[in-house]
Amino acid sequence: MRPVFSPTDFIQIKGRGTRKFSFEYTDEYGEKHKATKDHFKFFDFFANCEYFEEKFDYDEVLQLPNIIKSGTDIDLSAEALAKADEIEVFNPDKVKSLTETPVGIEGMKVDRKLFEKAREELQNDSEVKSAVENEQWEKAVQIMRDKYEDKPQLFLNLEKIRKSENLDRRLSWREFLERAFGLIDVFKSKDEKLEEECEKFILIYKPESKYVPHIKNYLKAYVSNEYFRNEINNKRFPREFAGFTMAEYKELNGFRETVPTYVKDYVPVNVYMR
Repeated sequence: MRPVFSPTDFIQIKGRGTRKFSFEYTDEYGEKHKATKDHFKFFDFFANCEYFEEKFDYDEVLQLPNIIKSGTDIDLSAEALAKADEIEVFNPDKVKSLTETPVGIEGMKVDRKLFEKAREELQNDSEVKSAVENEQWEKAVQIMRDKYEDKPQLFLNLEKIRKSENLDRRLSWREFLERAFGLIDVFKSKDEKLEEECEKFILIYKPESKYVPHIKNYLKAYVSNEYFRNEINNKRFPREFAGFTMAEYKELNGFRETVPTYVKDYVPVNVYMR
């Protein structure tokens, strides 16, 4: 409901709608249903999507505002820092036209540009590139952080990257480098990463098929929820946790202890936190 001119603001605003979400609702007959959000729409009254897709100059070098000096003092007032033209509109504001534009799998230009700039800079850095090519990940991460983390060239930091990618989990610098150098195509969501962890566990322990659904729910809850994990570690069943039931817990058989042991040894739980 307002024009936006900052790419960073635009990414953060639209990020609210792009989050995945599962929810329950009750229909008119009182029956409960579960649903997962699989699409969404932006109602864009000021053509912000069009502006950042077609008109915004991502290569423009922004000029700092002129600071007016008054004697020996620097005037930091809003008027001195930004001289904005004013306009008054007295006619009713009407919707002129209505257009629906689907966003393809490639995503929006504003998201691609933020990542492309960082990728280009890193791929041209011979030190970082050499370390990545030789799989010296600790060295590559350290060089990159020393040169670019919160530095003027890119102002990179993991939280900024996470927000721009609308990730529902924490990101590691190694993952970022892997994508910057084309070793992975996308940053996987929390659910996708958890599903990978479940598949690894099942491949190693080869449980009977009847246990698999309960093992998956148990492992996902244990990894992603700190309260659930602490209760299990303290030999208590987390009764206030809605994502995993006592009935499922009873069906785990010997995997009640195997899953926590596996997670402690092999799964970095901090990745799944926000």
